[in-house]
Order: sequence, then C-alpha cells, then structure tokens
Amino acid sequence: MSLTERIADFAAAMADGLQVEDLCVGVGYTCVRLSDDSGGLSYTFRHDLGASCGVLQKAGSLTGMQAAEAIGWAGSRNLAAAAVGMATINAVLNRRFSAGPNIAEALDCQAEEVVGMVGYFCPLVWKFQKAKHLYIFERGRKAGSAGHAEILPEEEEAALLPQCDIVVMTGTSFVNQTADAILSCCSRAREVIVVGASTPMCPEILRDAGVTVLAGTRVTDAAAAMRIAAQGGGGMDFSRASMKLLERI
Repeated sequence: MSLTERIADFAAAMADGLQVEDLCVGVGYTCVRLSDDSGGLSYTFRHDLGASCGVLQKAGSLTGMQAAEAIGWAGSRNLAAAAVGMATINAVLNRRFSAGPNIAEALDCQAEEVVGMVGYFCPLVWKFQKAKHLYIFERGRKAGSAGHAEILPEEEEAALLPQCDIVVMTGTSFVNQTADAILSCCSRAREVIVVGASTPMCPEILRDAGVTVLAGTRVTDAAAAMRIAAQGGGGMDFSRASMKLLERI
C-alpha cells in the first residue's frame, strides 16, 4: 500500500458523516468544500489530464457524495480524480493544525551541505544559496542551471538524492504517486520537508516514512478558496482564504 493510500485510509476514518458540498477542478488548483464548511486544496496537473474534453466522470452530480468516497480517489491514476481526493484529505486533516512560522524562517542550511529539491519551489530557492550543491529535479526538464542551482531531470533523483543532507519535496508527490520513490532515496537526509498547498498534514504516517517537517495549508474561508480556484488562481492568490502551517514531526 502506498503512502497516499495509507493517508487516505487514515483521513477516511476521520470523515464519518461529512459530505462534499462543492468542488472545483481549477486549472491551477483543485478545491473541495465539505459539509462542515472545511476546505482543502490540491495542485491540478493540468498538463497531464489527457486529450479528452472531460476529466471527471459524472461531472455536475458530484456534490453530496460522501467525503470518504472522494478521499478514496486519491490513489487514482486519473490525476483530476487524485487531486479531488487529496484536496478532500487536506480538508479533513489540515483543519487540526494552527498557523505556524514561515517555512523559510524555520530552515537552516550549512555551507557544506547538499540540498535536493524535487520540484522547483521558488520561495525556498534563495534559502539554500550557501549550500555546497543545490539540485532541483524537474519532470521533463533538460539539465541546466538557474543561478546557484543545478536543474536536473527527475531521472537523476535516484542517483543524487541519497547524497543530499536536506530534501525538499512538494505535496504534489502524493497526488501523482511519486512520494514513495522519492522518500526511499532520502537515506542520508537530516531534514525531509514536504511543502505546498497539496501537503497532507499527517504526521501519524509520514513521521515513520522519514519526513521531518510538514509545511502545508489550512483553508480558512472555503467559499473564497472555491472562487479563487474556479477563477484560475494559485499560489499567493489563496493567502486571503488560508493560513500556512508548519509542523516539525
């Protein structure tokens, strides 16, 4: 069973009686609002949804479904369905946590350390300027550089992540089912940090997987978050409808 599936089972057990009040698969983010007015977000892999004009079956009749059923979609190969599942997981789990400090303020990097970043998480790149090496792994990218960082295709992860003292991975890895492979390569890392709005705040499972810090998002205004997602928003657009979380686990 994958980490995403284990997290889904954990969240489903906490979702008893909750229903999906509304959902939006936006071009930037997917948002779900539940019957208790909690909300959750997940990145939309809009470039990986195929050529079909529709991305979800029974679209238009999905409200009212049990939250536990939507959570079960998190393990789907259909990345639109997986995003709905992860957003529902985050609506259930992330409401348990309060606002934390900025992730950049909570990290420390020494000059002799090697840092691996799975996915280009721009707000943190500057934090690792003094690292001995900063590797950024990007799907579909050719090798190159961006300032002090070395940009590498994801195929290099297996060789280089075991050399990293700090690994930063985005929560999207739980949506596209790459988290298990990434974490299996982090044998040397003193810090493994999961960041971004897709991050499931589930220390109960991720602690044992080697994760040390969770930096996710809690939606504070689900109706506003839904509008932002529907209007193509992303990143900073959700700041007025959410709070940043930080939990050292």
